[in-house]
Amino acid sequence: MRIIDLSHTIVEGMSQWPGDRQPLRIHRRSEHGQGTHMSSALELGCHVGTHIDAPLHFKAGEAGLDALDPTRCVGRARCVHLPSDTPPGPLGAAILAGLDLEPADFVLLDTGWARHWGSDRYYQEWPYLGEGLARALAAAGLKGIGLDTPSLDAYDGRIAHDICAAAGLINIENLAGLAGVPASPFTFLALPLKLSGTEASPVRAVALVEEACG
Repeated sequence: MRIIDLSHTIVEGMSQWPGDRQPLRIHRRSEHGQGTHMSSALELGCHVGTHIDAPLHFKAGEAGLDALDPTRCVGRARCVHLPSDTPPGPLGAAILAGLDLEPADFVLLDTGWARHWGSDRYYQEWPYLGEGLARALAAAGLKGIGLDTPSLDAYDGRIAHDICAAAGLINIENLAGLAGVPASPFTFLALPLKLSGTEASPVRAVALVEEACG
């Protein structure tokens, strides 16, 4: 089995969602040579880097991540590989044409936008779910949707989030490394921290890919 890391590294001072003012700091409380061990503290927002959005993010009355069944964050995934130069703007339901979603718990969208990670362009505009695509995915009986962009919606939109939240889907945003996963089904994991009453959490997302023997 091959494990593919689909997460961005969290780095102090890294770019965040425009308007998020929560500092991102990794404090070294003690270093080797200053005491008996290294000890660190972390200060960050819940939507930093590769992260999961629970339905609570856009749907009042939903449970926090501490009440989310971990099995909802693990399952079989299909990745839709779009052209690596996919431009910003809405993605239509046509991208699902010919894709068998029957065995899938998650659909991941590889738009190539992760190539802009760390640059000013990443959070300016990006490919996102058009309403038709959001409705098609919400009707597919999935556990969740993941993509390599900052959001399911445009910066000032929320319709895709609303549609997915109404269907009980979780969203994994800012994925990395999707170009390296196969088009055939694989196991996907994106487990959040067990944070009381929160709507989001950074995750370590990975793909587990079975390799042929012999």
